[in-house]
Amino acid sequence: MDQWIKDHQNLSHQVGKIIEESILKGEIQPGERIVETELAMRLGISKSPVREALKKLEGDGIVQLIARKGYIVKLISKKSMEKYFEFMSIVEPFAAKLAIKNRNASTCKDLDRMIRQMKESLENEDHVRYYLLNWEFHEFLYKLTENEWIITFAQMARKQVNLVRGWSLFTKDRFTSSIKGHISIANAFKDGDVKRYVKAVCHHVNMFQKNIMESQFLKDEISPSPSSWSKRK
Repeated sequence: MDQWIKDHQNLSHQVGKIIEESILKGEIQPGERIVETELAMRLGISKSPVREALKKLEGDGIVQLIARKGYIVKLISKKSMEKYFEFMSIVEPFAAKLAIKNRNASTCKDLDRMIRQMKESLENEDHVRYYLLNWEFHEFLYKLTENEWIITFAQMARKQVNLVRGWSLFTKDRFTSSIKGHISIANAFKDGDVKRYVKAVCHHVNMFQKNIMESQFLKDEISPSPSSWSKRK
């Protein structure tokens, strides 16, 4: 029984990752319905792990359950994103100061590896892998804070931003700017230069905000009307 529960939980986790990556790739867009039965059939599994994955994603603020309609990918408003960046402008500098305290040879080596892999993904034009490595990069730095509140809330907040990345952000100039920002953060961290590290982190957040606020998927207002949702064909 314990092994069955463990396998079931692992399957649910995997389904959640598949949904998140589908959103990131633009295969499922904000406002679109996620039909449990269709997804379960496509993956060749029962509806139970799909339902559990969607409940977890609802808790993360990625999907929204609508009465008598089921789950949709959550719509995000410009005002909501403005509030998000207000939050991150406070959290990121504080988190940076905590993270750099745990700088050592091992953590510097890990950052070098991630930067190398991010460069390789751009050379191969594997943009989805780049964004997954981007997530790994920031998650790694959050964990170095050893502060569970920062880790939990920062991770949840960044997950929701993935909802509005869209293919409109996939441009050469923006990827070039992004990798430069990550390199600046990694170099300052490895040098142990706290002031330069915090400055690099804040600059990265500012550039991130500029790019996200231009996304075509951001809505001025979120309409409660079901007619405003896109539906899976």
